Amino acid sequence: MTDLYVVKTEGLNVRSAPLVKDDNRIAAIALGDVVAKIDVTPDEDWWKISIRHGGEVIEGFVAKNFLEPAPKLVQAIGWFKEQFRGKIESAIAGTPFTLDLLTAIAVQETYYIWGKLYPTLPLSEVLKVCVGDTFDAPNRSAFPTNKDDLLAVTGGKEMFDIAREALIAVGAHIKIYKDRADADSNKFCRGFGIFQLDLQFFKDDPDYFLQKKWHSFDECLKKVIPELKDALKRAYKTEKKALTEEEQVYVAIAYNRGSVDFSRGFKQGHKDEEGKYYGEYIWEYLQLARSVP
Repeated sequence: MTDLYVVKTEGLNVRSAPLVKDDNRIAAIALGDVVAKIDVTPDEDWWKISIRHGGEVIEGFVAKNFLEPAPKLVQAIGWFKEQFRGKIESAIAGTPFTLDLLTAIAVQETYYIWGKLYPTLPLSEVLKVCVGDTFDAPNRSAFPTNKDDLLAVTGGKEMFDIAREALIAVGAHIKIYKDRADADSNKFCRGFGIFQLDLQFFKDDPDYFLQKKWHSFDECLKKVIPELKDALKRAYKTEKKALTEEEQVYVAIAYNRGSVDFSRGFKQGHKDEEGKYYGEYIWEYLQLARSVP
């Protein structure tokens, strides 16, 4: 697993060799920059690292005393990119989407689950419990608003059993879900997969849910990329070959809430208990993802 550190001084020099010379300086990196540890010199005073700098990844040596372990969220982003980089880059080829955007969405949607579990559980087990969203009406207007709404459609009983089972499974790791499952036998999950495909799409693609395809990252990718393409069209009414960072956030907002109001900036999408919006989180996580080699 990628070992990530943060620069704790301003203007740390990256060098082509593990010693200080006038002619071996590659770049100066800033306080707070994220580096990936590649190797250690025999005396352990210098580390070979990689870092995103000037739009590209460079490698070199830095004195280890000027580095400290990266925060848990940054480490988790490193794990996500290491695990899924190849699959994501293949899936987004020919689209304006980026690895960093997909990373930011996964962080916003389910980091609170996989970020806790990836250090100790196999990947297959982590993906199984990337489920959530138990809100019923009046806090939910989309199908299914409650258990009866789900039971009324073809396959609804089987789907309820699966969604209820998923709630109990994630509750074994996330206390708030255990509490909800224990308190109400009618509670069930509506979000499935590391990118959280909503159960409102059950009528269009029941197999994704009934066959538990969210257990597979490949299947999650097959769903999120078309959803992002649709979100792009809703946001900009046309296809774009490339997106700025700000435009990527607006696409993510459309992915979350269905539409975009550009006059509101990033204060759109789901608003949490702290008063922070989905769009604001995506911007924050996009910057973090960009900082991780």
